[in-house]
Order: sequence, then C-alpha cells, then structure tokens
Amino acid sequence: MRAFLTALLFMVSVPALRADSGEPLRLSHQTSLAGFLRVSQRDTSHCLAIYQRPAWEASTPTLAVSVSGIGSLKECATDLDILDAAYWRNCILVLHRRQAELFARILSIDGRRLIAEARLPSPSYDNTQNVPQPSNPRLIISFDELSALVLADGMLCRPELAGPRLSFTTIEERVTAAGHVRIGSGSGLVFTYRVGPSAYLALADQSLHIRMASLIPLNDVARIEQVGQLVILYSGLAEAGGSMMTVLNLRTLSTSTRTLPVDASRVAGLMVDSVPALALLTSRSGHAEVVFVPLSRSLETVPAGFVIPGDYGSPMFVRAFGDTVMAVLSAGAAMISADGRMLARDAIPISCPANAELQVGSGLFVISSAVHSVVLRQHEQPFWFVWRSWDTLLRYVIPLLFVISMASVLFLYRRQRRFLEAIIDTPGAGIVLFIDVNGRLVRVNDRAAAAMRITTDVPMGRMFESYMQQPGLEQLRHFIDRVRHSRESHTERITTTRADDQREYMISSTPVIGSLGSVKGMLFTGIDITETLEQRRLVNWAQLAHDMQTNLSTIRLNAEQFRGDGDGGDDERRRRILFQVGVLIDRVRDLLGVARSDVFQRTTVHSAELCTEVRHEFDPVMFPHVTFSMKLRGTLMQADRLKLSRAIRNAVENAIKALRGQPGTVEIATWFDRANVFIAVSDTGVGMDPETMANMMKPYFSTSSDGSGHGIGTMIMHHVTKLHGGTIRVTSEPGQGTQVVFRIPHGMEPKEKIRSVLSERAA
Repeated sequence: MRAFLTALLFMVSVPALRADSGEPLRLSHQTSLAGFLRVSQRDTSHCLAIYQRPAWEASTPTLAVSVSGIGSLKECATDLDILDAAYWRNCILVLHRRQAELFARILSIDGRRLIAEARLPSPSYDNTQNVPQPSNPRLIISFDELSALVLADGMLCRPELAGPRLSFTTIEERVTAAGHVRIGSGSGLVFTYRVGPSAYLALADQSLHIRMASLIPLNDVARIEQVGQLVILYSGLAEAGGSMMTVLNLRTLSTSTRTLPVDASRVAGLMVDSVPALALLTSRSGHAEVVFVPLSRSLETVPAGFVIPGDYGSPMFVRAFGDTVMAVLSAGAAMISADGRMLARDAIPISCPANAELQVGSGLFVISSAVHSVVLRQHEQPFWFVWRSWDTLLRYVIPLLFVISMASVLFLYRRQRRFLEAIIDTPGAGIVLFIDVNGRLVRVNDRAAAAMRITTDVPMGRMFESYMQQPGLEQLRHFIDRVRHSRESHTERITTTRADDQREYMISSTPVIGSLGSVKGMLFTGIDITETLEQRRLVNWAQLAHDMQTNLSTIRLNAEQFRGDGDGGDDERRRRILFQVGVLIDRVRDLLGVARSDVFQRTTVHSAELCTEVRHEFDPVMFPHVTFSMKLRGTLMQADRLKLSRAIRNAVENAIKALRGQPGTVEIATWFDRANVFIAVSDTGVGMDPETMANMMKPYFSTSSDGSGHGIGTMIMHHVTKLHGGTIRVTSEPGQGTQVVFRIPHGMEPKEKIRSVLSERAA
C-alpha cells in the first residue's frame, strides 16, 4: 500500500517537476490587479489596493481594503481621490486630494471608520527656480509600520496622532527623495534635498536631529535601500547608459559615489557572507544573467555571472531579500541565492514597469507599481532532484546511443580521430584553423576566431574566403590560398591589422592525411610574435636615445660654460641654445619612455598652464613662418604632467610639419565639461587624405619621405592618451588642415572639482 501511494504521488508530481525544470522551488501566478497592491508587513492577511481614478470618472473607487487576504478586497472611502495609502500604527494612513489641496486621513484597519483628518502644510517657499519635485505625493512607511513620512510638493513631513487629532511636523523643504533606515537598535531617516544648483544628502535620527549632511551629485534618486551599515541611493544617468550609486556609511557618516554599467532598476544590494555586495541583472550573453560582486570591487570589468537558462523575455529589474535575489523578466521570474544556486525559474507573464516594488511575505511575492500589480506564490518541490537526474540522463544517454549507432561507420570515426590528434599534437600555442580539401573552413579555436573577427553565432563549413573579408586579413588569405593548392608544409611570417592594432604571426601549414592516405585538408597553426618584434624595436630606440642623450648633455655642459665678449646678444643666444637643448633632451626621453613601464604618476595639473608651457618650447626664431593661436579655457585635472605634455608637444610638432615651411597658423585650444578635459591642436597645413587618416595611428607609420619621421610621435600620443583612459579624435581634409583632439578624463572627485571651480571664480 505504501509503495502504491508513493508511486501515485510521484505520478501526480511529474507535471510540476517538468514545469520548474528541476529547481527546488516553483513560482506560480496567483492574481493580478490594475493598481498598487500593498501588504502589511506585520500581518500579511491585511492588504490594500490603490487604484488610479480616470479623469472622466469622478465616482470610481480608488481604495480597497482586506483583512483576510488578497482575494477578499472590498472598496471603501469611495468619496476620496486617494493618491497613496499605507498601514501605520494598526491603522490605515490615507493621502488624498480635495479641491487642489492635500489632506491626510486616518482610517480603521478595515477602512470603514474615520479616526482623524488634517490638511498638509503648504510649502513656505516660492519655487521660482523651477526645482524639480516628486511627481506624485507619497507615503514612506518604516519597516515596523510605526513611523511614517509624507513627501508632497517637495516638503517632507512626519504625521503625529494624539487621540483624535492629527498634526504634522515639517522636516525639510525642497526634498526629492527620502527613506527610513535602521541606526543601531533604533531607526532614522535619510533624505535628499536641493539648495540652488546643489544637492545634499542628510541623515536624521528618530528625534529628527540632523546627524550629517553631505554634498552629492545632482541626480534624481530612483531608489533607496539599506545594506548592513550602508545606505545606497540609486540614480539614473540621463546622458549615458548605466546608473549612479551614492553610498552613505552609517558608521563613519561618509559618502562616496560611483557609476554602474546597468540601469538603476537592474541592481540591488545584499549581504553575502556578512560582506555588502551588489547583484547586477544583465543580458550581455544573450540570456538573462545575474552577477554578484562585492560592493568594494571596481566594475570597470564585470565578472562572469550566473546565466538563467531558458527564454523568459528581456530583463526588467532585480530585487534582493536576505541572501537571495529575484530577477524579474518580461515573461518570467527567477530566484537565485548568493552562492549561485538556482532556486526557482518559471514562465509567468509580468507586465510591471522597471520601477516596480517587491514585497516579500510568507511564501508570497507582490510585484507592485502604480498601474499594475502581480502576486506570485512560492511552492516547494519535494522531488525536484528526481527530474534533474532524469534530465541529466537524457543529456548523456542520447549522445551515447548516437555514438554507438555510428560505430559501424569506421571511416568517419577514424578520420575524426586523426583530425583531433593532428590538432592536439601540433607544437606551439596560438591560432589553429582547419580547412578541408574543398577549401571550406571546418573549425577554428578561440584565438583564431578572434584574429579573424568570427563570432560564435557564425556557422562553419563555408569557403574560407568568406570568413576573411575583413580589412587587414589579406596576407593570411593569400597565404592560405597558395598553400592549400600546393598541399605542402610551409612557414611564413604574415601581418594582420585591425583598426590601429597590428599583429604579426609565424604561420605554419600541415597537411592532414586520412585513413586511406589521401589529403583531407590543411591544418594551419600560428604563433603571435608581435610582442617579441616590438620589444626588439623598443630596445633599438632606447639605445639610440641613450646615445643621443649623452651627446646632448655634453653640448649643454659646453654651452653653460660659454661666456661671450660682454655683448647682450651672446647671452641671449646662449640662453636659446640651453633652452632648445633642454627641449631636445625631453624629446629623447620620449624614446626612452616608450620602452619603459606604463606606470605613471598623477598630479594636479592646470590644462591651460600645461598648454602654455608646451607653446613656449617652440622658439619663434626657428619657426618664423608659424603663427601660434592660443584659445585656453582651462581647469584642474589629475594627469601625468610629463607624459601629457609630451603627447601635446608631438601633436604641435606634427602640425608645424604639416605647414611644410609655408606661412600658417597652429592653434592650441583647451576646454572642459563635467567629466573630461579636451585639448585640441589645429593647423592650416596640407591636411591628410583618407588613406593617411586610416593609418596614422598605427605604430611607426610615417609619411615623411626624407627620413625625418619614424611614426614615434603619433605612437606616443596614442600611448599616453590610453594610459589616461582617454581617446584621440583626428579630423582632416586635404588642403584644409588637420585637428587633433585629446579627450582626457579629469580624474577628480566631485568635491574636488567643485572646490577647484570655486577657487578659480574667487581668483
């Protein structure tokens, strides 16, 4: 009898096992409603729903209350235009509008009895500066539902109920966001407010005493959450993808700001092994992916995460509860623990926007927004491991049966074995590709795919020429075509280019022999020798620079000891000789710097002052045909003064060469924005054609036919800009001149930037 019941239970549970693909939990859709659904945190049987009233239906109810679960909501307060409602002190706090004025009303827990009502205080300031305010008045309730805040028209108030009398205490005006936080064993609140063009973050304790206020970037806060002793404010970035995160440390009362590579709705904070961390929801791999990273880690490179298998639509938002996160997608939801275990994933239609809230109850998940709410229920799956084991068996048994059925085709099996052995036994590491006897590309390894710019979604089996249409692969294509017809082993050095990156390989070809002695194809292997050749070139440049530096030091020593006959002209000529020798020594150090480490020292530099110093390095006696124009709007920046000045100097030198001895103008300009400093060098010279523009940033490329240029200057410009995390933009037209623009991140914290701007204005 017991065996029969066990078998019956297993048969009943099979459909559910198939539904959740072998996960420990399953999420099911319980109900949906067109409005905001709020469940009491103290008693999950109490819930209320706030509906948006259409403008053409003034009598439509906007509030429904239930004391016995979501399924028994009953309309109440039908005469009110309710904007928000929440549970507070075993009552319901309602925010409603009456004749363009805002009122707060206290209702009994069932919504039937009026306890108190009062009008909200009006702002005491005139918003003549059009400071943005929250679009809708809203209530902010603490975790224990004992404290409440009202944010309306930029005013942050705290309601107080004394008997039948309801009153309000104004906390701050021009407030844009607020939230409750836990401070030790008590509670407090954080809020952001604006004063003129600046924004501040403030922390107040339970008695509304302000403990700190700090200047923060001026952005609209999308969400506030607490992670341990940290309070995180998420803001969107209007001008770029991603978001901004401001972190308040409740222990040190310090703030910090950083950017995130995902939208504010796709990041959530949580504690992982007592360490604050972030959960990021991305779709970079083509599937939804959840990445857990410590909060202290830099996110310039996002590490690999946990991919959510299956097709559940596009990512919407992610929220955390405890050490678990729920990833909500347009056609489903998934739960993942911080250690990467997939707890649940199910296909459920969810039409809530990205700014929806997640409320967690006992086995209940409520996803709520102003226009739509979805209720999900959690179910345990006692036999989840059975279906997962069965699924694993299907994955391996079917391929095994396929291999057994194909064992009779011995020729194909042996050819495949020889092919794999040829790949494994080929000496050296690098690119590997196999082309069959008909010229079809059969297989490539990861390095070969990267060199040929072949993505994972490109199928194999086509003629090899079709995979090598990208510019810069001409030598590789010609080598393969030549060797494929000869069917002999060859070794040759070839060069590939991609944008400004040039790579050199030593390519070898090996014929692959089949079981019957015929050639089945050619195996090509290549070793990247770019770094070795580059190092040899750099050593030669460094040796040349060392010899030149010794001779220039001797010239400077002799010039310093030279004394004229008392004529002031000799002293001036001596000064010019010493100055130009110093400039030449700096330029020789450029050659030494190319062969040295990329480590550089950041110091505070004024961009206008730096450009002025570079300008004075060019003696007007040596360049009488050049007219220098300076358009400087400078600012402070964090940069390596020596390296950046060398890059600008090389750009000016190239501009002078472009004049080719004819009268012309070289303009040096600098300006800045909120994040970057721009330095432009323009000339009225001969300009460049498209072919020269495409090659100018390649290492050692030069258009000088007299041997005066070796391409080292443009290489230093590119190298220095890359070290600073910036970019170079070059525009040119034949006969019209050339402009080189350096974009360098200023590298200063917002506080330092504001302080520097204020000091400049004061000066």
